[in-house]
Amino acid sequence: MQYSLIVQKLQQYRKKSKILQTEMAEYLDITQSEYSKIELGKSKLPYEVLDKLRKRGCDIDMLIIGVETGTVLPSVEKVYVESDTLKFVSWLKLCEWAMQHWRNEDGREAEIGSKLLKVFVNDEKGLTALEKLRTASGISQEKMVEILGVNIKKYRRLEKGIIQLDAELMAKIYEATKCKPSFFMDENNYYLSIISEECRYGEKREEQLQDLLTMQEKFEVNE
Repeated sequence: MQYSLIVQKLQQYRKKSKILQTEMAEYLDITQSEYSKIELGKSKLPYEVLDKLRKRGCDIDMLIIGVETGTVLPSVEKVYVESDTLKFVSWLKLCEWAMQHWRNEDGREAEIGSKLLKVFVNDEKGLTALEKLRTASGISQEKMVEILGVNIKKYRRLEKGIIQLDAELMAKIYEATKCKPSFFMDENNYYLSIISEECRYGEKREEQLQDLLTMQEKFEVNE
């Protein structure tokens, strides 16, 4: 994927939003000169700017890879309980179990999103996003270095979260693994979109999942 396509889409997003470069720069808390360099491709689109664009309503997946971020079904959205991490993880474990059952029923192989969810619900080490991706995809550090075109020292800093991925690196990761940039921007919402996508494979699956979650809620209350 050519990086120039990303900055073209950024420019299109700004113009569609009917705002000037100066206004966009002000929102992103950078200078107009810095923003101009980003649109011209002279500076890479950094994580911090991507995060602010996401919070403004920009679809980061569409911006970087030209694929829409999956929408979250209302019944799945209620799973997200930000104030209760343990309950959220418990619910995701149940969703992951249901998804695995559905895939077996359909004879489908797990895609990267499903594999990432499985890693997440079984993670006891507090893995970073890139560590989860390597675990889910079975890719070595050396291979990731090759994919991203960086040296091993920089990759290790990226993997440990000392420095963040930019738009170009996220695009390279997608090309190699099909892991969308939204995974690195909002991991919890990414999992909910994966679950929602699995529900769409069958007419009754959203209802089945809701029944499972309701049963779990009743069990927790009785406890």
